[in-house]
Amino acid sequence: MMDLEQMKSGWNTLSAQLEQQNTITSRLVCEMISSRNRTNYEQIARAHQISLAVIVLMATLVLPYFARTELIQMSSFALIEVVSFAGIAMVSYMLNTLARLGHSDRTVSQLTEDVLTYKRLYSLNQRLGTPVALATIGVVYAIEQAFTANALIPLALALGMAVVIGIVQTRRQNRLLREIEQGIAELREFANK
Repeated sequence: MMDLEQMKSGWNTLSAQLEQQNTITSRLVCEMISSRNRTNYEQIARAHQISLAVIVLMATLVLPYFARTELIQMSSFALIEVVSFAGIAMVSYMLNTLARLGHSDRTVSQLTEDVLTYKRLYSLNQRLGTPVALATIGVVYAIEQAFTANALIPLALALGMAVVIGIVQTRRQNRLLREIEQGIAELREFANK
């Protein structure tokens, strides 16, 4: 029969092993949640990177070509360029915020703050960016007054496509943000244990 000291030693050993196993399990779960969140950040960032590339391409190649060939007036060109560079600044700032979210050394409170910052920027972009872009198109249309009925159809189709793409992207973005917030809440639970 085991004496009391051997039983106590065995119990302490099992208790230490269980504690070590719980620590390893918690760390693995946190790493899985962080990895899932990182994938969501990357998906959101990829959409912004594509938007940024399109805006930069339009602002640096397409619009200057239209201005040089006098397809648009200089006032239209200047207005569109100003709005384009404002869009570039906004998307760049959102990408910078998303880049911070992907760092593995961020604490849960830092991640929460970064997500809130990103959501504020995204909301500001939705409330101001889209109306400013549409108003710019309207002002350019009024300045140019050169659109024929044939040119209005492609413009209307392009605007329609932009609206549909914007709605789809907004829904996708909101879904990914909800998943990220859920992941941060799960990380907070494990951090509090």
